[in-house]
Amino acid sequence: MKIVPLAFESMGVRSMATFIETDQKILIDPGTSIAPKRFGFPPWKDEFDALHETRARVQEYAAKSDILTISHYHHDHFTPFSLGRYLDSSSRYAEEMYREKELFIKHPTKNINKSQQKRARIFLNILNDVGVKDIHYADGDSFQAGDTLLKFSEPLPHGKKGSHMGFVITTTIEWEGEKFMHASDVQGPLYERAKKLILNETPDTLILSGPPIYLEGFALEKRDIFLAKENLIEICRKIPRVVVDHHLLRDLHCFDFIKDVKEKSKGEIIVASELLGKKPYLLEARRKEFYF
Repeated sequence: MKIVPLAFESMGVRSMATFIETDQKILIDPGTSIAPKRFGFPPWKDEFDALHETRARVQEYAAKSDILTISHYHHDHFTPFSLGRYLDSSSRYAEEMYREKELFIKHPTKNINKSQQKRARIFLNILNDVGVKDIHYADGDSFQAGDTLLKFSEPLPHGKKGSHMGFVITTTIEWEGEKFMHASDVQGPLYERAKKLILNETPDTLILSGPPIYLEGFALEKRDIFLAKENLIEICRKIPRVVVDHHLLRDLHCFDFIKDVKEKSKGEIIVASELLGKKPYLLEARRKEFYF
């Protein structure tokens, strides 16, 4: 099984876009974005450069993919037809991405908050005119594609239980005795049931979002971060290779967090760029540096 991270915070943008090759070519969460404001500042030039580079990379791998999956409707996890303030407003990019693809997506009306429901409705309305091969609402279901099994979790909170950010679904891919899991935006995981689901799947490689430690004292309490760390330690003790990225890497203290998890778990834990043999390239976490 070939695993190729395409866009992550360790690669300079907000994203968890990942390409998987078995006997199928699968693109998970084909979106990439940057924070409009951080530390009170707009994005720096380097962030725009990373955005356009990763956008091109996602487009390149979408072109060769048979299957696209979408865990939820935040713009760093799917590409809408209105690409927003920092991207070309043309829908042509999105049309090319989804045309003739088989889509496995988060249910657009069940277990979803209002903002994502609105985005999903607009997205699906336009998809009808694009020429998509097929659309499957994937929540809690499994699908066979050739020799590859795709499994999707029940909807899980975007972070901790009761999160106003809505719900996400995880993606598990099994092929020729290998198992890979992509746990989008579980943030740690913060939710106990998300941790149990991951451990029950027993993937060989897990990619997941770490906790947003930059939100401690705002959206999260210190005890939330502690719980996320304890859950991640348990996961690293039981899963051979853990790739943690996304929300966690929006703060420069992320490496202290990862080091502590590694020392306590004695397991393999890396960030997405390291899966490609590259050093982490953090930009949002360093935005303040660019202005001084």
